[in-house]
Amino acid sequence: MSKLIWKHTYDIGLEVIDSQHRILVDLINDLYEANSTGAAGQVVEDVFIKLSDYTHYHFSSEEDMLKLYRYPKLEEHIAEHEGFRQTIKKLKSETKGGNIILSLKTIDYLKDWTINHILGTDREFGEFVRHRETND
Repeated sequence: MSKLIWKHTYDIGLEVIDSQHRILVDLINDLYEANSTGAAGQVVEDVFIKLSDYTHYHFSSEEDMLKLYRYPKLEEHIAEHEGFRQTIKKLKSETKGGNIILSLKTIDYLKDWTINHILGTDREFGEFVRHRETND
């Protein structure tokens, strides 16, 4: 497993969302780095809290945009976010007290989910917005 390198192919064409995605990728990489360097459990917990808080901020921001544009797949998109929120909540609770070293499998899951979500439903939403803005 290695750090996640941002590629322009991950851009969905909505700068506010793309910049938030880059921050999420950086936070996942921070978590990977803290874990792989054998940082104390408290450091891993602190990084995970930042990731959890920023994920909440990003999803709220994205969902506001979905609602603003009356995205027809709003409920499915929010359901994906909610599933990830629940996973993050569970992992965050497991890191309380700094007693956990996250497995590479867990960090791989965070990376994979994030990129698959960006390249899937987020890209689809980006295309929807661009189409709507050029045709309205």
